[in-house]
Amino acid sequence: MDLDRLGEFGLIARLASHIPHRSRRVVKGIGDDCAVYSQPGGNYLVVTADALIESVHFDLNTTTPEQLGWKTVAVNASDVAAMGAAPRFAVVTLGIPKTTKVNFLDRLYKGLGRACEAFGVDLVGGDTVSTPEHWMLSLTMLGETRKKRLFTRKGAKAGDAILMTGTVGDSALGLQILKSPGKKWSGSPADRKHLIQRHLEPTARVKETAKLAKSRLRVTSMIDVSDGLGQDLGHLLSASEVGAELWEASLPLSKPFENTCIKNGLEAGELALGGGEDYELLFTLKSEDVKKLLRSFVNYGTPVTQIGEVTARQGVVWVRTNGRRQTLRKPAGFNHFKENG
Repeated sequence: MDLDRLGEFGLIARLASHIPHRSRRVVKGIGDDCAVYSQPGGNYLVVTADALIESVHFDLNTTTPEQLGWKTVAVNASDVAAMGAAPRFAVVTLGIPKTTKVNFLDRLYKGLGRACEAFGVDLVGGDTVSTPEHWMLSLTMLGETRKKRLFTRKGAKAGDAILMTGTVGDSALGLQILKSPGKKWSGSPADRKHLIQRHLEPTARVKETAKLAKSRLRVTSMIDVSDGLGQDLGHLLSASEVGAELWEASLPLSKPFENTCIKNGLEAGELALGGGEDYELLFTLKSEDVKKLLRSFVNYGTPVTQIGEVTARQGVVWVRTNGRRQTLRKPAGFNHFKENG
């Protein structure tokens, strides 16, 4: 079987079947945003790793070294946040083309350092190797949380509300703009700058997950939006063996996103559903706690929006703005080894 038929997530499941958990301390292995294992005293340590590959995840013609450093940390901190944990330590491996200038590395580490400071991470080591041509960065991050504050993808129940932080779609549209430098885009340059910034320098919702973890609100499952809202919601629902209604009219869209879509004839709902790399928290919550949650975030600075409801019947019903109900046959979003377009 070829990889393009198996796909990224099929490959992960296949490889995971070869690796048993040998330690009783393993709470969560392959299949969530982080692995989790228990520590003496009742706390949990969470571990994640993400790699960024030149020409796959970033283009140095449109990404500065500082932005690359920032994003390398942010995408890992987002995984840690999705578990209800606080980022603590990281190690980074760099695959460096031999033609790289030292000044580039200085600027890269400024970006790494700025992000580590923003998200409370100590960068404590790593490795450097040479590559024939393209850059590779791989960062492993450790975080901590208490047992009662751990969030996972599994736990959503029928009737739970589906919510997310921030806005969705900005990063995907920003990437479209970056990948079409010859296109004449209509609308405000300031709007396009905002969208590009959201793609190149995403924010990990570390403070927001800490607020949720410390509250008495009954969060039942959580994931971060990295591969796309539709696809990541699918992961969450699959882990919980439930389905969902997703409301297009309730999707939190930024003004720059809406304006740019309108001015350029783009389908905002479809782009928001299928776009990735927003790194917002997507989570489910007991419906009785929704009003209290929304009140608690009113003056917090980060919007939180209910975008749907968990159903007992598996699958996702996409309720369009015009009221039409559409069953999503295939999750939208990014998948390595398959065509994405």
